[in-house]
Amino acid sequence: MSVYDHFRKEELPFVERALEMLTLVERKQAMRLTDFLDPRQAAILKSLTSQVQDVSVTANGGYEGAERVRVMLHPDYLTPEAEEFRLTLLHIAADQRFKRLEHRDVMGALLNAGLKREKFGDMIVDESGLFAVVAEEVADFVRVQVTHIHRTPVSFEKVEWASFQAPSERLTEKTITVPSPRVDAVIGEVYHLSRAKAVIPIRAGRLKVNWKVVDDPSYQLETGDMVSLAGFGRFKLLEVAGATRSGRLRMNVGLVT
Repeated sequence: MSVYDHFRKEELPFVERALEMLTLVERKQAMRLTDFLDPRQAAILKSLTSQVQDVSVTANGGYEGAERVRVMLHPDYLTPEAEEFRLTLLHIAADQRFKRLEHRDVMGALLNAGLKREKFGDMIVDESGLFAVVAEEVADFVRVQVTHIHRTPVSFEKVEWASFQAPSERLTEKTITVPSPRVDAVIGEVYHLSRAKAVIPIRAGRLKVNWKVVDDPSYQLETGDMVSLAGFGRFKLLEVAGATRSGRLRMNVGLVT
């Protein structure tokens, strides 16, 4: 069986690039830094270290619990320092009296400025303000080019990591009952869709479980799974609490806010 048989067709270009990088690090015994990866890509890269000798991967997204990370590929005997990941934290100053900016607003502004998604990591929106983690090499570009988000004037200012308090995960808990842990049944209850309507986006490849595309409506969810449905949002399966008197499963889910 080929190593490529373990991955979906749309993942193969990334798998090929990852193998090339790992092989280069193995041959030259040097470190190599990636752009920002999503959790699925980071997991793929880590799994592929089995194809080379004495090469490790270390991830850093700027803070504990970061979703998007840059990954350093390095020989086992080297340990990368935090500054080698070239991560810059930017605080976004904005007058939000008339419009409260959200995660998608910040991401849209960065993309519209011409940045590739791979050049910026998490966008943090909480009570302490708006922040964006970007690759060091594009930080000055962002500060100069992005002056408005929608019609709201904004400015990006560099913040030292030592002064940053990482946000805690914000989940709105909800209890549902389902006939089974099938993913079509669960997303139907979470997003108030009929089973037939839930199947359509799943078959279209718009559902991800733990950042991996799942197009099988009968896929069985487990506690701890992170589920995202394009256009609807994300939730985490927190607990399967047992059966009701009617035999349905009671589940606690956390909607990501």
